[in-house]
Amino acid sequence: MVRMFLIFVLVWPLLLAKAQGVDFDRWYPYIQASQYAQSYGRILMVYFWGEACPYCDQMNTYVLSDEAVSRTLLRRFVVASVDSHSTEGRALSTQMRAFGTPSLVFFVPQGGTLKEVGRLFGSRTRAQFLKELQQICAKAGGEGCG
Repeated sequence: MVRMFLIFVLVWPLLLAKAQGVDFDRWYPYIQASQYAQSYGRILMVYFWGEACPYCDQMNTYVLSDEAVSRTLLRRFVVASVDSHSTEGRALSTQMRAFGTPSLVFFVPQGGTLKEVGRLFGSRTRAQFLKELQQICAKAGGEGCG
């Protein structure tokens, strides 16, 4: 009985988030991701990528798909995936001054708006990216990335 109670207590928050349609393990369009960041107090990572970008392929294959990176993003972030060549992507990249791919811009919710806390440009190693995520978490305040 105690075991069932513990399982319930540990799993309930995950089930509640799923019931509300929020899965922080997936990537969302910018508008939806920014709303989730504000509603749930998470760091927003806006990832600008391009179809014909070899450096984006490197980030996707060797860094962003890595299990340790995924766990870190899952703990504190909500990710917006933006195709920089789409209509929305061109407008957002101009607005956020992200003039190349891959670009990552980080925001924290603050007083009903989003405040920029960092940006990265270009491909990097998994270890370097994890270190930079820790720095973003420290800038954002609160608990670390884990």
